[in-house]
Amino acid sequence: MTQDKYISKCLDTIESDVLISAMGDGLTVHDRDFRIVYQNDKMKDLFGDCRGMICYEAYEKQDTNCPNCPVVACFADGDVHRAERTFSIKGEEYIFSNTAAPIRNIDGEIVAAVEVVRDITERKLSEERHIRFKHLYAALSLTNKAIICINNPEDLFNEICHIAVEHGKFSLATIVKIDSVSGMLTPVVHNGNALDYLESLIVSSDPSSIAGQGPTGIAFRSGVPYICNDFINDPVTTPWRTAALKNGIRSSAAFPLEHEKRIIGAFKVYSEKVGFFDSEIINLLQEMAANISFALNNYSHEELRKQAESALMESENRLKLVLEGSREGYCDWDVPSGDVKVSRRFVRMLGYVEGEIEPKATAIRELIHPDDRIRVDRLFYDENNGLLSAFDIEIRLLAKSEEWTWIMFRGKVVERDAAGNALRVTGTCSDINEKKRYEENLQFISTHDSLTGLFNRAYFETEMTRIAQGRQYPLSILMADVDGLKLINDSFGHMEGDRLIKQAAQAFKETFRNEDMVARIGGDEFAILLPNTDAATANALIKRVRKCQEVINERNSEYTLSISIGSAVAESGEHLNEALKMADSKMYYYKMQRKLQTVNSVRIF
Repeated sequence: MTQDKYISKCLDTIESDVLISAMGDGLTVHDRDFRIVYQNDKMKDLFGDCRGMICYEAYEKQDTNCPNCPVVACFADGDVHRAERTFSIKGEEYIFSNTAAPIRNIDGEIVAAVEVVRDITERKLSEERHIRFKHLYAALSLTNKAIICINNPEDLFNEICHIAVEHGKFSLATIVKIDSVSGMLTPVVHNGNALDYLESLIVSSDPSSIAGQGPTGIAFRSGVPYICNDFINDPVTTPWRTAALKNGIRSSAAFPLEHEKRIIGAFKVYSEKVGFFDSEIINLLQEMAANISFALNNYSHEELRKQAESALMESENRLKLVLEGSREGYCDWDVPSGDVKVSRRFVRMLGYVEGEIEPKATAIRELIHPDDRIRVDRLFYDENNGLLSAFDIEIRLLAKSEEWTWIMFRGKVVERDAAGNALRVTGTCSDINEKKRYEENLQFISTHDSLTGLFNRAYFETEMTRIAQGRQYPLSILMADVDGLKLINDSFGHMEGDRLIKQAAQAFKETFRNEDMVARIGGDEFAILLPNTDAATANALIKRVRKCQEVINERNSEYTLSISIGSAVAESGEHLNEALKMADSKMYYYKMQRKLQTVNSVRIF
């Protein structure tokens, strides 16, 4: 059989396969001369009917084989090869994953190659968006650190522009401020590869001027960001397009900067990519701009803060007298020495008498619940660095009775050294133990089933919504039902039926991990969510439930506990509800099968 006839026979097979016409992927066949001898409908939709044409001329519009071509590699060694390729089709860019495999004749000779073309544009764009967001999040974090460490606006502005370019991957970042006399918006700091662009930049706050009708002028006057995702085609950018093209600028964003409730300038960033600014990136940049505005206000408020601290110290003695006559306690911490003065009321809150608590910060810190210490340390860090004007925090302290007592602390730094470090912290404390116990009880009641102590249906539905947005996949879902509950209720009464439900709950509690979510969602129905759990692990856990069930049944004298369980696995949040329905259907199927096999799954003696 000749090569052409063999290829023709292969093509007859391909064209007769109904699956090919339904494929979402493109499929094309090339002979050894790189002629296109077959295309499915997807390839024709993308590139037109190119049968009989040379592939690189038809698809790439060039006169030689494409670099990194999987078909060339396939012909060379007879293996399957893959490559990612970018094509421009009707003015739009597409990214395809190309896989080429050889077609051999009956003698084993390669006579053609079949190539599958899969559109991965959306996935690649999603990956790019994720990387952009990751870079911007790092830039935001570094900006916040700079605000904490830098004490003057000029150095702060320079650092922020550097961070935006170095970590945010912008081609240019600048901060402009209004000239109160001329009304011009002039760059005061900048960073990036496109610095030449700023030399031709004339921007005004005057709406009647052409220079005031661009993105920056609009953002300045409106007080809201102006996002330009296609700089060259946005009608407001006309005066600056030539310079933008020359410097590779394709999108920009301007974020107003506020100082004492007045717009004083803008934070501007530029990118060489069209459509760079999606909603997540815009939100992060808005937060950066808001933090810059916060820093400006903080510089101005420093003197007022010092005055307030002085006034607080003057009234301190009077405050102590008032507190001693009230239900509030009082703490006064000398930070450098670590000495702490506490009122008698504070000592009594914890069941001690005066002298039993060492008057040192380290001793009081030892009384704090381990789970609360990190919050206390973080709060003091923020307070010490001027991020908070005052604080309040609820923590647990170890009482003399060896029980944890909830205390509310309110206070602030009232004295600092020349470098701004805290020297003295004063505040009040209140016993909120009863309040917290009441809140915890309400929280438990609202989220748990009163009979079994498991989570209730409302909490289960809330968790389903939360987990759908999370990343704990694969996630296994188990749906369970207690067999024969109605017969138990009718024969022995509802108290015995409740006992059977509690025994089922006991089997689940003994089987599943702390991170698993077990809920009673109906009279005899249970649902279990198992994060990061595949089907094999879920099946092993079901076997453990069965063993727990057997142990429980060894102690049952009246009837047997029998639980029907169905399971399914969700690979992503999109499949969560589908997996829930599948698990429920399987559970119902097993329940029906058991009824058919045993007539009644509950043995009554």
